[in-house]
Amino acid sequence: MTNDPSVSTLRPLEKNERIQILDILRGFAIFGILAVNIAGFASPAFYPGYVPPETLPWYDEIAETLMLFFAEGKFYTIFSFLFGLGFSVQLARAEAKGRDVHSFYPRRLWILLGLGLLHTLLFWIGDILRLYALLGFALLAFRNRANRTLVIWAGIFFVLGFVILALIGGPTGGGDVEGMPMDVVAMARQAYTSDSFFTVVIFQVFSGVISFIIIALAQGASVMALFLLGLLVGRMKFFAQLPEKRDTLKKVALSGLVLGLIFNVLFVFSETTWLAALGFSIGAPALAATYISGLALLSLKERGAKLLTPIGKVGRMALSNYVLQSVLCSLIFNGYGLGLFEKVGAAGLWGITFAIYLVQIPLSNWWLSRFQFGPLEWLWRSLTYGQRQPFIQEKS
Repeated sequence: MTNDPSVSTLRPLEKNERIQILDILRGFAIFGILAVNIAGFASPAFYPGYVPPETLPWYDEIAETLMLFFAEGKFYTIFSFLFGLGFSVQLARAEAKGRDVHSFYPRRLWILLGLGLLHTLLFWIGDILRLYALLGFALLAFRNRANRTLVIWAGIFFVLGFVILALIGGPTGGGDVEGMPMDVVAMARQAYTSDSFFTVVIFQVFSGVISFIIIALAQGASVMALFLLGLLVGRMKFFAQLPEKRDTLKKVALSGLVLGLIFNVLFVFSETTWLAALGFSIGAPALAATYISGLALLSLKERGAKLLTPIGKVGRMALSNYVLQSVLCSLIFNGYGLGLFEKVGAAGLWGITFAIYLVQIPLSNWWLSRFQFGPLEWLWRSLTYGQRQPFIQEKS
């Protein structure tokens, strides 16, 4: 694909170079991402103007509360943090080889943007890859900035994210929207109950623009803050020194749990938009920090590491699994599949989430026993590095 030596001498991480806890965290986040996103596949809940039912069965109310309290916002937080950390790793490897990160990273982002656009048009209007790709270019501008500068800008972006959430009506969206020129919710219902895949694609060409604007407004500033924190922690090589970081991990896990519980109560149960936005802006990253620290501590124990290894395989092919979730949910909920759109409550969605994830664990382990990368990871890497990457797993 290219003979540029500045590209061809760079390679993806070898298996023995990988930091296993990062794959475990990605694999865990894949589950949480589905737990949140599945409501958008099952109903028009993510569209402006959607009004949820006034009454729900008690079990659906509990299921919805659990999702908001323990999942909403926590897992894209983990993914965003890991994206920044991954950039730090790639930057360090490029510098060690005397290469400029600009020789490959912009191409990597453009490819990610293309994958995100295809994902949006074909399967999932809530795709976040588009936002990651575009903000990745902004992350490049911070690559040589001092650690103190990263902390300051992360703080600025966190505050900005809170203010924007409060102004747009809170993190959960929905509700009546006066003055809208069209009924997007009615259009979504018509498209997703249709038995035509083409009808869905045409609608998603239109709705994908709306979804990106909403995602960029609601999450863009906080995602950028998390990119910067991930870059900072990557510079510190924190996850490469986990055995020496036990005390720090315990402190982060405890403080994150306390803050997370307090502020998520505010987020879930407050009827004031500003208080709910404040609860979300602090509670989501706090609980995410607890999840990260707790899994890191568990991975340091022999039995814990053994338990988490299969989840790490899910994380090694996180991009493929993210898109696979969209394909499966489209087939489950859309009219051209099982047609369960708006027919499954929150409790049932938890059941489907677990079922899909419990399929992805053995599937990922089976796949990686035969292939070196997930299919989309292989494509992404091959296009990024300008040459076909090895795919079949070498037998020992």
